[in-house]
Amino acid sequence: MSDLPGQDAGSGGGATVLIVDDEAATRTLLRKTVEGLGVPCRVLEAADGDTALQLARRSAPDLVLLDIVLPGSSTSGVLLCQELCKAHVRVLIVSGRATGPIAQACLSMGALDILRKPFEVQAARSMIESCLSG
Repeated sequence: MSDLPGQDAGSGGGATVLIVDDEAATRTLLRKTVEGLGVPCRVLEAADGDTALQLARRSAPDLVLLDIVLPGSSTSGVLLCQELCKAHVRVLIVSGRATGPIAQACLSMGALDILRKPFEVQAARSMIESCLSG
């Protein structure tokens, strides 16, 4: 992931947020939450780790909202978290199963925080705003 470019020229000055979740409903809810922040954001989506890795390399997101349980993908959420954090990309874990050792591993790799599913939209909005501003 060291080949991540420094900036996404197509973002128009706003933040680029990559949402990675295998559940379409969760991606839609997170997209609406990000779009409702009141700041310009370009939102990208991936349903699996392989697609997310490709998008991250092409678009250099400012923040990745990452579900770490990604079935059917050769790139696991934990591996993706590690690669993104090494490339100094901000990562917010979004998972219902991020507990114990998995959560601690992601946080020790550099993930900013964990938004546990199911989540309230206002709590998600506050956490995302904090991650984007930090």
